[in-house]
Amino acid sequence: MKHIIKLVLFCIIISLTTTSCQPDVSLKPVFNPTTTATEGQLEGILAGIYNIVAQDETYGQAFWGYINGGADESFRNGTNVSTIYSELYNISNSQSEVSGLWRTLYQGVERANIFLDVIERIEMDSVKKADYKGQVTFLRAYYFYLLVNLYGDVPLKTTLSSDMGTNFNMRRTPSKDVYEFIISEMTKADSLILPINVVRTTSIVTKSAVEGVLARVCLSMAGNPINDISKYATALKWANKLISTNIHSLNSTVVAATPNFPSTPAYSKLFINNMQNVVNTNNTGEGIWDAAYLSKSNTNKAGYINQRLGALMGVYCPVAVNGYSPGTYRVFPKLYKLYGSGDLRRDWAISPYVYKDATNTKYYNLSVNITGGGGFGASASAVTSNTGSITSITVDNPGTSYISAPTITITGYSTNATATPVGTGAAAIATVSGGKITGITVTNGGTGYPSLYERCVGKWRREYEINISSDRLQNNTSCNFPIIRYADVLLMAAEADLRVNNGTPSAEAVGYYNQVRRRAYGFNPMTSSTVDVSTFTMQDIIDERSRELCFEGLRRSDLKRWGIMTTVMDNLLQDNSTNAPTSYIVVSTTASKNYLSNPQKYSLLPIPNSEMRLNNLLVQNPGW
Repeated sequence: MKHIIKLVLFCIIISLTTTSCQPDVSLKPVFNPTTTATEGQLEGILAGIYNIVAQDETYGQAFWGYINGGADESFRNGTNVSTIYSELYNISNSQSEVSGLWRTLYQGVERANIFLDVIERIEMDSVKKADYKGQVTFLRAYYFYLLVNLYGDVPLKTTLSSDMGTNFNMRRTPSKDVYEFIISEMTKADSLILPINVVRTTSIVTKSAVEGVLARVCLSMAGNPINDISKYATALKWANKLISTNIHSLNSTVVAATPNFPSTPAYSKLFINNMQNVVNTNNTGEGIWDAAYLSKSNTNKAGYINQRLGALMGVYCPVAVNGYSPGTYRVFPKLYKLYGSGDLRRDWAISPYVYKDATNTKYYNLSVNITGGGGFGASASAVTSNTGSITSITVDNPGTSYISAPTITITGYSTNATATPVGTGAAAIATVSGGKITGITVTNGGTGYPSLYERCVGKWRREYEINISSDRLQNNTSCNFPIIRYADVLLMAAEADLRVNNGTPSAEAVGYYNQVRRRAYGFNPMTSSTVDVSTFTMQDIIDERSRELCFEGLRRSDLKRWGIMTTVMDNLLQDNSTNAPTSYIVVSTTASKNYLSNPQKYSLLPIPNSEMRLNNLLVQNPGW
């Protein structure tokens, strides 16, 4: 098993095969199987199948960025909003990113087809053989899931290209049939594959990954556009099966404090592990399946795969030595305001600071400083208007032992400025009762303070990178990406239960929902707390999934399956058109304006033009 993990991580070149000269870039024989093969050659093909999830076209950038962004969590900042990205809904059917994704996923399908053919002719340990077959059966089905979710009806290609003669034309299979195939194949894989507590790594597929993803697939099929509501019960079955193993739990221990990070919530642990390439034992509590990438060391300067997480989507920093990030992805105020007072996820997922120099100094976008009054521990956060005026200050922690009102001062730093404070004139007074700060009232909003549109995504922070050299690559990281994790499974189980029970969740489902909430506010997920709810609604699920899973490549798909994408984008457009600073109005409204110009068209990606030319049986999606 260790040998396989190394092969996956290093993505070795598949040695069993030769390149075909057929013209079709996706459905051609990517390579031709031999009649016999060694176990080592088989593992080479397996590495190539896993390599698909590490590509730029998938989890290296596309699924959290230019393909699966464009929802209500973040926006792409920059002066050139005419840049062509799916998340901006301004692409054509000849867009290279769209054709690249199609080609990459079908390459994974073809490699899996070859593997499943070859493995039948190899003598090897029966348990290992079954596990390998389970992994590849699942991966092929997963690549079809990504295809059908993004493109709609797609060719269901399960035949070796080498067995197709010279005719590679295939019709699109109806989405419902593709989903049924996916569920059937993943169910088969679940009976073959090893559990995660045996494998002890998140870098390869285990029973936990199969069962968690099956819940996701079933929820997708239950929702728009298939609307097979019987699949809510199936989703609940698979989520409950995973939960009942008692293998997984939410990280609940606060990450050890450091001088730079005196208070780091338990929520952050999985993302710190992502940044540090942790895929073994201590990440398999909450972690289930990651797209794994390499670390860069002084002796391995070519060790990076093309991962941009933490860089393109990261905390603004202008110098490579501290972990360069242009802060390209900014956060919509809508998401920031969705978090309740005291929710520790907010300031981890949405960075409250930026870097401005090479001294590793953090500069807070907006800092509320509380001094004096005889007490300690209080903290608060401020919100600005579109003109840079402080509109409100929320007490996040009331502190203790205050005998008089402390002094409130506000400072801020913008990503559009040098390391010099911006904003002037703000003033506020605090009220104290019982030794705690009970409220802070703004008496003068001042002007020129940074708005919420300055906040960058902070979930994956380059400060935590390890095994890097002083000449760390500027634009690339080795950050792993969480394809699925336990908090997602708990929320899917809660949602499926709510649907099955016609809007009144069971006590078990309320418990799942409360586990996520408790951890969010710093409590033990398994112990009752003051933030527990007695029930929840579908709107609560919609909001909680965004608070918990933001920027993890799920939101656009979620909004689509819930059938609320158009409503959400319309509300987002109105909010940003009204409240965004002038300098952010264009970039923060581009995606929603473009999407609303033709919602039916932009609900799916186009079938690539290159495929349409080569396969005369394909029919284009509406609007393209």
